[in-house]
Amino acid sequence: MDRDYDIFFSYAHADRDAALPVIKALKARNLRVFHDETEITDGESIRRRIMEGLGRARMLVAWYSATYPTRRACQWELTSAIIAAQHEFPDGRTVERRILALNPEAGAGHLQPADILAKKYVDARGARAEALAGRAAALLEGLAGSFGEVQALGGPLWHGGNPRAGSSRFVGRFPDMWRIDERLSKNRIALITGDSVGLVQVQGMGGIGKTLLAEEYARRFCAAYPGGIFWLDAGRGQDLGAQRQGIAESLGSATAGLGPDAVAGLLKGKLAERETYLWIVDDLPPDAGTADLNAWSAPTANGATLVTTRSTALAGSGFVHRLGLLSDDEAHELLTSRRAPRNDVERAAAREILALLGNHALAVDVAGAAVEMLGYQDFHDLLRDPAEDATDLAAELADSLPTGHAQQIAATLLASIDRLDAASLRLLHLAALLASAPIPRPLVADVFARLSGGGKAGTAEAARAVKAATREALAEHIPGDGEDAGDAVSVHVLVSRTLRFHKGEPPPAMRDAAVAALIGAMEKAGDIRNHAALLPLVPHARALTGDLPDVPTAALLSRLGRFNSQRGAYADAEADLHRTFGATKHLLGAEHPDTLTSMSNLAETLRAQGDHGGARELQEQVLLLRRRMQGDEHPDTLISMNNLAGTLGAQGDYDGAQALQEQVLILRLQVLGDEHPDTLTSMNNLAATLWAQGDHGGARELQEQVLLLRRRVQGDEHPDTLISMNNLAETLRAQGEYDSARALQKQVLLLRRQVLGDEHPDTLASMNNLAATLSAQGDLLGARTLVAEALPVALRKYGPEPRFSRALIAWAKFLGLPLPALSWSATRTPHPHPPSFRARGDHAR
Repeated sequence: MDRDYDIFFSYAHADRDAALPVIKALKARNLRVFHDETEITDGESIRRRIMEGLGRARMLVAWYSATYPTRRACQWELTSAIIAAQHEFPDGRTVERRILALNPEAGAGHLQPADILAKKYVDARGARAEALAGRAAALLEGLAGSFGEVQALGGPLWHGGNPRAGSSRFVGRFPDMWRIDERLSKNRIALITGDSVGLVQVQGMGGIGKTLLAEEYARRFCAAYPGGIFWLDAGRGQDLGAQRQGIAESLGSATAGLGPDAVAGLLKGKLAERETYLWIVDDLPPDAGTADLNAWSAPTANGATLVTTRSTALAGSGFVHRLGLLSDDEAHELLTSRRAPRNDVERAAAREILALLGNHALAVDVAGAAVEMLGYQDFHDLLRDPAEDATDLAAELADSLPTGHAQQIAATLLASIDRLDAASLRLLHLAALLASAPIPRPLVADVFARLSGGGKAGTAEAARAVKAATREALAEHIPGDGEDAGDAVSVHVLVSRTLRFHKGEPPPAMRDAAVAALIGAMEKAGDIRNHAALLPLVPHARALTGDLPDVPTAALLSRLGRFNSQRGAYADAEADLHRTFGATKHLLGAEHPDTLTSMSNLAETLRAQGDHGGARELQEQVLLLRRRMQGDEHPDTLISMNNLAGTLGAQGDYDGAQALQEQVLILRLQVLGDEHPDTLTSMNNLAATLWAQGDHGGARELQEQVLLLRRRVQGDEHPDTLISMNNLAETLRAQGEYDSARALQKQVLLLRRQVLGDEHPDTLASMNNLAATLSAQGDLLGARTLVAEALPVALRKYGPEPRFSRALIAWAKFLGLPLPALSWSATRTPHPHPPSFRARGDHAR
């Protein structure tokens, strides 16, 4: 059985001899004291100790020597205790009851946070252990509850990128973190009165540890943010919409098929329901303006925004914390963490190395990896006499490095890169080629496999490369959640810049392999259930498609456009497909099949946005050219006929649509067979046209065939199968077969809730459709229950304009349900018609 404690005694391992007498004196008073003589530094072990010891203690006593704030575990323990005490009473009344700092030093300058501890510590110089124990025992009188009872002390609820366990090499920055928290905590308290939580910018040059500081702050102070930690990468080329979608998915929202605005609204609603959360925006570009900062900041008032940036141009936005170089003690701890100096000569060399590097965090970290292998003296000699390349590189990186130390920092990075083998250099070349966002390990393995001819050898080589680059502190491995989910590798932009300078641009074969790997991955974009797994690839696809020098790169942009179209990001899709069309036309000619495919895909995106005229103009051109060049029976020609038919139907020309669809269906049955997905799409689309013309019997016959085949070929849970079930149910209801319609609609609703979630538009449409059938059967109570559940969700997430929202509003009026208080007027006529069924275009690859 777990034991409860009166006191959690926190001290640095180096202060053991001074702290133990006080611990013994406390135990002599029959107090239950938790203390651990094992010194630990990794985040997970620290967290376990906090949960197992501090979480069950009523009070923390800290032996707060000058060494104490330099120890990572001590800082975490004290931080957790203070956050818990502040949570109990935000005005700080219980901090002095639950935390006792015993200061054995002459001054109080080392006490952090100073505003909490500087006036409340106990002077322990020369004090007897029994007297100090008596001070602690007196504070315990009448103190109820443990730290864990007043505040949850578990690990952070992490969403978005950067899901690391916390770097074991993080050092110092304790005053910086408390300065940041001071600004954010005041706003957390203000939130109680309705004021919004604020914004803190951490500004500083590249490589000094801004990202790691933000990560460590999130790890240590996570108890102050019970709503969770949300991490976004704002570096150049990063897709804010894709990251929002990934976060919304992590919160349990089904976003497949929703456009960026709908996803943003969905996420905003989810976040507004949570407790205070921390929203971290990493690496906002130096040229970002106020509008960019506002776009990336927390979407709701209960979110605190922490931004890291090299920019100094946004000084008027929030609180700016300028992050400097490491202190001498911090830099020394980082340099010597892997291998301690063994004698006075090495200790002197270590001091000179730090002087030459100017305590630059990234350079010191890389140097620490180097001295582990080379020794202090040899590495010192290398810095004292840097190669000519280092001088040139220092000039190249002058905007990112501290004045007077650039040459030695450059020499450090160059020397570490020179020690890498061919596989590790390949990894860094890949990182330099792609975006600065973490690179999923499966993508790395795929690229390596393509470069080595395929097979498991590429995967093994990729694993070795990540390990070697990590050993040199040139890369960081970000573990996933098991089975490679989320497993990624990150390379600092300064390392990538150094590699480009020293080794040149990535070889063409590397780029070709990366493009091919991403094309292969994006092939899965047609099934919306794969979209969450594809989102981390988007920034890397963007990085490779900034220019379109060849056909494969244009093909990758086409896949990205299809992905955006499938997820409802039509504006992004249109931009991608416009560029693809222009590139293929330039590279291949106006009548090449790939150019025609680009035109066809662009037309489908225009139609999805309601531009039927623009879509039809392109589709007629494509169909004319394909018929002339490829013949009437070519699959691409049939795609063009199907898509033009869909546009004609959208314009109300059902006769023209039906004529084309019948031709397409006959030819697809002959060429592709009755089970091919394109054939099933044709049957579905023709049924939609027949239904629109009032031929419910003809529509039903086709729909029953489509549903039978889709269930066999694609399975019951595939989105296309659910569309077919919904379509057939609508026809059954139109024919008065309410029981059969109701049974199908219940199945569709159940499966859509499981596959898409409760708040997806298709789920809401299913609730609306089932409500219509229930009403037709006289089950008004059942209809009211469904509409009362669906309507508030629809209005809150998507507003009154979408078709399913308008139908639900009309049903609410018809059924006598009160409408939510909104700033718009619902004037549509009662007796609504539910959303019917869907026709589909073919988005060619």
